[in-house]
Amino acid sequence: MQFPVPQKVPSLQLIANTPPNDEHQREALQRQNRLQLAALLRATEEMLICAQQGDWESVEELEHARKQDLVVSFENNAHENSAVIVEALATLVYLNKQIFTLVKQAKQELVNSQQGLQQGKSAVQSYESHQDI
Repeated sequence: MQFPVPQKVPSLQLIANTPPNDEHQREALQRQNRLQLAALLRATEEMLICAQQGDWESVEELEHARKQDLVVSFENNAHENSAVIVEALATLVYLNKQIFTLVKQAKQELVNSQQGLQQGKSAVQSYESHQDI
């Protein structure tokens, strides 16, 4: 007598022998929150590198994506007051200040360049007006 061979073998699932407790859930949430903060720090560092290279389009794109991540991260971490959170915030503030300084410098360079172009344009106009005399 032959027995039919099952076509599909059901997969085994592991079942925890103890129910999840609040401590395990809290630790898992903290790990997830720390990963989100690490991603924010990486994105901010990448923004700084792009700013140092004068790649302002990338800075803008990264900032847009980072804003969304910031909201989510700090909604999740609003109740947590750990040294890791404080250190991450301090690092974010520091990196943001560096980015802001680079943006400010680039803006001033742009203003100076525009002023130079305007002066050159005025000089050309003055020269051309004296050519007619």
